[in-house]
Amino acid sequence: MAFRFSLQSVLRLRRSLENQEEQRLMAIAAESARVRSEIQKLEEAAQLQSELQFEEMQPGAAIGVMLQFQAECQERRIKLKGEWTKKLAELERKRQEQAGAYRNARQKREILEGLRDHKREEWKMEIAQREQQRMDEAFLMRKAREERE
Repeated sequence: MAFRFSLQSVLRLRRSLENQEEQRLMAIAAESARVRSEIQKLEEAAQLQSELQFEEMQPGAAIGVMLQFQAECQERRIKLKGEWTKKLAELERKRQEQAGAYRNARQKREILEGLRDHKREEWKMEIAQREQQRMDEAFLMRKAREERE
């Protein structure tokens, strides 16, 4: 007789739910990494524009137009960085919530696995006791037969 855990289907469900929560957490982490990368790109673009600004300022160039264009570019980068930073903060909030949901799902699975392990140990002990009882009975029957003979 093999061990059978009566709540095995519930345990499978708990594992599935835990995997789903983990996948959601990983998706949020990936999106956060993408947003951080976008912020980094904006910062690098601002640095590059600042370096190029000196090189482009040559005598006789249309400095006013260039400065206005660079100011507009800088303004747009600042606005984008603000949007990305806001999105990153929202993703961090979601990540914390999702991490809690994942921990909760993991704990529920671990509780069921602990129960299953406990039941398996009880089952093993019961099997061992039955086997010992059979051996004892066989010994007593043999002993009684030997005494009759």
